[in-house]
Amino acid sequence: MATSTGRVRAALVGLVALAAAATSCSSDGGSADRPASSTSGTATTVLEPAVWTAEVTGEYEVNGGFRQGLARSGDGWIFSTNDGLYRTDDEGRPASPPGDKAEPAIPADLKALTYDHVGDVDVAEGMIWAPMEKPDKDAGEQLMARYDAETFEPVDSFVVPQHHAAFVAVDEDGVVYSADEFSDDTLLRYRLEAGALEPLPPLALSRSIDRIQGADIAGGAAWLSTDDDHNGIYRVDLGTGEVQDVGSTGYADGEGEGIDAQESDDGTVDLRVLSCDVRLVPVRVIELRAAPSSS
Repeated sequence: MATSTGRVRAALVGLVALAAAATSCSSDGGSADRPASSTSGTATTVLEPAVWTAEVTGEYEVNGGFRQGLARSGDGWIFSTNDGLYRTDDEGRPASPPGDKAEPAIPADLKALTYDHVGDVDVAEGMIWAPMEKPDKDAGEQLMARYDAETFEPVDSFVVPQHHAAFVAVDEDGVVYSADEFSDDTLLRYRLEAGALEPLPPLALSRSIDRIQGADIAGGAAWLSTDDDHNGIYRVDLGTGEVQDVGSTGYADGEGEGIDAQESDDGTVDLRVLSCDVRLVPVRVIELRAAPSSS
């Protein structure tokens, strides 16, 4: 069912008003970064949030068609392109046996509705989550589709009231994250209940982030990759909405794409970000290590 832009905006504004109360109860709320206080007598000291930075630790080239998104899956990866999903080994080579792919990935019935673009994917509970866009960005109606992570067969799909659907990210509690606009100051949230993707209160950010291409959830934060003026990487605290610019993938003349984030035992976060060269190829996976100032 089509949703008008006016109704979408009105719904989002109403949900933002509820965000502060809801996010304070989030089970993945990034407690390490919330401002804390200590009291001695009548004096109260407010502790500043840790400052995170992400440093490049390596890079490698992958198939030039793997240019939209990536997500960790077992010992390997799921990559996406505009109309394809692919399984690879740990270094991005095609996996064996052949056939672990969906090419084309967008089912014919969805193509008939003009969906033609898969964005940055995620893998959760045995499912590949794939955001899909159609060219009409004014209608305020995009799609989240799911595929079996073993067979790559389409499972189901859900219309969402968004103008864009550059990415989807799912946390360990099953909360689904995305964004309405390509540049945005809010993260939308949903939960799959009784076969429907129900909206939750969105997370208001402390600042707008430009040209968001991908996102993943790890360590109480959303990690966003962008195609902004420096292909920046941003950390969003899920408890407060505080945004930190933590670093860059480099190759700013090229195009930043999707991101995967994995929390390490020492509290740091390993990031993998797709970067397309200004000449379109090569496509690189940039490896980064993100750490707080206290580590």
